[in-house]
Amino acid sequence: PSAAREEPSRLADDLNSPQGDIHADLRLVDAIFVAYRGPVRSGNPVGENSEITAALTGRNRLSYAFILPGSPAINSKGELCDRWGTPFFFHQLSGERMEIRSAGPDRKLWTPDDEVLTP
Repeated sequence: PSAAREEPSRLADDLNSPQGDIHADLRLVDAIFVAYRGPVRSGNPVGENSEITAALTGRNRLSYAFILPGSPAINSKGELCDRWGTPFFFHQLSGERMEIRSAGPDRKLWTPDDEVLTP
């Protein structure tokens, strides 16, 4: 069966969960990128946050949702957000490496409280 007929991924269900923390969230987002690369086989999605989120929510060649489109972690602009409601910043390091940055509790990027995962 094709991926389009499979159940959508539940990987993002715990994203921004009160039981977790930002470190768990960053690892979870990275796991979603790893899952995306497997069946899509075209490296990470590229573009701005909203374009990447669109690919992860099903606008990819398999029409498979790695994140449910109605996820509470997605804002009204279609951006995947951290637990403080700020869009993640994605920096493509290579076709298979994506640095993921949260602005942290101050909600401002590039300040000392930012949290970053560089796989």
